[in-house]
Amino acid sequence: MSACSVEVVYGEGWCARSRAVISPVSEEEARRRHAVGDPYMALLRTDGRPLAELRITGRAGHVGLLLFDAHGRRHREYDYVELRRGRLHLRRHRQWLYRTPDEAERPEPAAHFTLTIRPDGSAQRSLEHEGRFDTVARIPEEHRTLPLADFGDWTRYADAGLLGVPGPVTLVPAPLPETAGTTGGDPLWSAPAPLAPGALEALFVPGSRFESYDGPVTVVEPEHAGNLRLPTGRVIAADPAWLSADSEPFTVSVPPGTYPLVLGKVEQRSEWAGEEMTWEEITAAMLCIGDRRPTVAWEPALLPGQEVRLLGDREFYGFGVDSGTGAFLDAAARDALAADPDAGVELASAIGDEAACPEFRDPVSGANAIAFPSGAGDGSYPVWIGRDHDGEVTCLIADMLTVDSARPLPPTVASPAVVLVPPVPAAEGPLPAAVPHAETALLFAELLVKTVTMARDVRCRNRN
Repeated sequence: MSACSVEVVYGEGWCARSRAVISPVSEEEARRRHAVGDPYMALLRTDGRPLAELRITGRAGHVGLLLFDAHGRRHREYDYVELRRGRLHLRRHRQWLYRTPDEAERPEPAAHFTLTIRPDGSAQRSLEHEGRFDTVARIPEEHRTLPLADFGDWTRYADAGLLGVPGPVTLVPAPLPETAGTTGGDPLWSAPAPLAPGALEALFVPGSRFESYDGPVTVVEPEHAGNLRLPTGRVIAADPAWLSADSEPFTVSVPPGTYPLVLGKVEQRSEWAGEEMTWEEITAAMLCIGDRRPTVAWEPALLPGQEVRLLGDREFYGFGVDSGTGAFLDAAARDALAADPDAGVELASAIGDEAACPEFRDPVSGANAIAFPSGAGDGSYPVWIGRDHDGEVTCLIADMLTVDSARPLPPTVASPAVVLVPPVPAAEGPLPAAVPHAETALLFAELLVKTVTMARDVRCRNRN
């Protein structure tokens, strides 16, 4: 059997309008970017027809594969992330359902099917077509795990069966195109960037200024909310009204002790009916650990099983709030507070009535819980862990997201602290037996058909 020759063109992206590579680069430049972890794109094509686009960012451990249909449109996407060293996990798969051969590529209201896959293989399947329909699935390991390929070994991600060409495939470098596509004003593709902490400590420095949804705001004097006693050092952030015995502490603990809790506040000014109005709003709650050495790095506070690399753009893991109240507490206080079904509700409802930051005390363990208003109210809020030069914890800050701390205004100085990304852990156990990519594509196509059928049946029942 003769091999199928597939050309490889490297660049920074693909322009759907002109159907050309954006900012083509040489193979040597692409290889350099691969070595240092910078993003680049590899286009696989035959006879001038695009077959697949590979998006690679080694620093983020991200590999994206988009397949083209017969009309030159990207219609299937595989979004991989390196969760274990040398192994890629398929975190998301999408298929676009074009109605006609001349429909534009991925228009905003286009019908599409999405599989969002967790590391344990459980998955949510969603169909966006005349509304949204969700159900679940389980994806076997051999259909969601791939070995990380070396530079140029692109058939590891897209073999002949997936590309729709006769095999075996021989990859050959293509000459640089004489013309290039443009971004059309849109930003180039990049790996998903989860929510960043911004200038968090400035939220507690009077006179600092930030952008908010309602315009510029100024930080005022922080409020001391009390002293939090942590006999175990295992910290929980939660809505006290919805706390349960299953509420888990963060994976990072602090030395047992008693630490001050401080609330950051801003002053907001506005004009209504010709009169100037001024009010204050809670922006963050900071649990100060130790002697408050300078914070040089931030990391997200995570619960067991949470994985930062699975987050999309500006996504975060946060604690949920449904009573307009948040709280910091020790794991020992959780057990006592959860044992009394009324205590948490009373703690949340006491804010603004009996005390600005009411407290629950467990006489047995000596632990307590301190409640505080959750900024703008209900929602989900991230907690950030600060570390000093020695890697010791300096603070935990619950950001109420009422201001954009990533956009400080003069005279506020942007934070020099870096965001820590946990190292990729080593793989455990052998890789699953390799299966042809076409078999995985067939499995996903069958799930799509089943989802469409289920959604149609549900809609028919609802109409009747």
